[in-house]
Amino acid sequence: MLGTRLDVAYDEFGLDIYPDDTSVAGHRPTLVPGSFKLDGNTVVAATINDVRFMASREYSLNRHDLLSVGLKQSWKPEGWDVSANINWSYAHSFHPSYAEGTVRSRAMFFAPLTYDASGGYKVIPTFTTPVDPTNAANYVLYPFNIAPKNSKDWDWYARFDVGHDMDGFLSKIAAGGEYHWRKRDYWRRDFTVNPGQVPLTSFAPNGFEQIPFDDFLSAVPGNAPRSWLVPITSVFYDKLFTDAVANAPLSAGDLRASYVVTEKTVSGYVRADYALGTSITGNIGVRYVHTDQVASGTLTIGTAPTPASFPKTFNNWLPSFNLRAELSPTLVARLAASRVLTRPNVTQSAPQISVSTDAPTGSGGNPELVPFLATQFDGSLEWYFNRKGSLTAALFYKAMDNYITAQNINVEIPGRGTILLSTQVNGGDAKVYGAEAAYNQVFTFLPKPFDGLGLQASYTHTSVQANYTAGARTIEDQLIGLSKNSFNLVGFYDYGPVSARLSYTWRDKYLSGTGSTTQTPSYVDAFGSLDGNLSFRVTDKTTVSLEAINIAGARQYSYNDDPLRYGEIHYWGRTILFGVRTEF
Repeated sequence: MLGTRLDVAYDEFGLDIYPDDTSVAGHRPTLVPGSFKLDGNTVVAATINDVRFMASREYSLNRHDLLSVGLKQSWKPEGWDVSANINWSYAHSFHPSYAEGTVRSRAMFFAPLTYDASGGYKVIPTFTTPVDPTNAANYVLYPFNIAPKNSKDWDWYARFDVGHDMDGFLSKIAAGGEYHWRKRDYWRRDFTVNPGQVPLTSFAPNGFEQIPFDDFLSAVPGNAPRSWLVPITSVFYDKLFTDAVANAPLSAGDLRASYVVTEKTVSGYVRADYALGTSITGNIGVRYVHTDQVASGTLTIGTAPTPASFPKTFNNWLPSFNLRAELSPTLVARLAASRVLTRPNVTQSAPQISVSTDAPTGSGGNPELVPFLATQFDGSLEWYFNRKGSLTAALFYKAMDNYITAQNINVEIPGRGTILLSTQVNGGDAKVYGAEAAYNQVFTFLPKPFDGLGLQASYTHTSVQANYTAGARTIEDQLIGLSKNSFNLVGFYDYGPVSARLSYTWRDKYLSGTGSTTQTPSYVDAFGSLDGNLSFRVTDKTTVSLEAINIAGARQYSYNDDPLRYGEIHYWGRTILFGVRTEF
């Protein structure tokens, strides 16, 4: 039995600028004639009047409770191997109170904006305005929002396996089956309070403060506001979230944001292990999987919220083959081929839409998603040049059917008009292939105590063949989250009670968003992180450790379609963790 509780709290500050927003009555941004600067077909600088600036603060305490109970039993009568296990788990993710839900407190002002992004995507663009963002007299309140969420997950799992040892070419025959049932019940509300044109100064003296950092992105070049006013969450909550708001009936948006998804999977397999002497071994088998899924939620038909369910059934045969061949005492070859299945997660399949309160955008699931299948082949050659050293080379190929990818589409939401909805769709067929190389060695030839030193290194190159659309845009030979090149390098030391690691992990740029007819695709630039850890075993049962993450202070950059079109700069800083582990 296992039970855990994890509390995760965050407090997020922002100065959001909306140069194309027309949602606030009486305000419409206009480009100042002759102020813009073009680089190719990209506007890299301009002045825009009547732009909304919004000082924001988002606070949330998320509590995650987990209870898991499992039983496992195995029997090994002569020549047989029998095992059975059953597991039940329950996970609950929620906010302990409305005050600790996702609380968004905001204030705004309208002013001219002059920007210049010609410095590139690794520099904060110039954002200037004649209005002082640290003066409370310039702000009025923006609609206040609380979005409490409550997610419950149940999971039942049972499995039975039996195997019989044999002599001859077939060394073992095995078969088994499993039953898996899971359910997610997700509930969300959005309380929105529009206080009207109320000045921020009405919340003085303790309703706001300057952003509580005096070094905000201080090491990142660029001319943009580094300080502004942000709300005090507790003051905004106490003044705006009244009993009348809390007790308001569910809205159509609340109903659209909640869902229930259940999934039942029954599967069985047979497998035969084979051996040709001791030099060639492997197995061949097939698995059958039957899946029943029901995704339920609320649709808005006309203006009326209407319950809807989307049942789906899938049947799949998944064969597999594996071979290991000892070509010599130090050289091993491996071959593998299989048909594999990847299901969409319950959030992706849910008939659910959550609409942003700040912009005409939203996110939601797609109950029409189907699992995607892939046929994959792998081959490797491993050379063990000594007892603690190896070189490995591998090739891989994967052909995917109906792979799942992100999509942005325009949908009509009653009361909000047309929004850009971020969802998931089946993208069609794609092929992924590539090569890997790895090196691993402990330097046992060094004198003690340096013979505990070692090195690990690996490199992967991946290529894609794909062709699909994002709205009217064509995406060719790219898949979300897949880099062409990646490598990692690890230096380590293990000797006596001391263990140390220093690693550098790097990956090439990759597609992070497909865009749409009106949005360009987005990319995350190449990124590498230097991390390390050091541990010392004080006694047989007690170890102290020190871990450092992002030692070099790397920043992650993104851009939109073209490096001239800046995206985001992420800087997590350096993290130092100290721990003690002991056994009783």
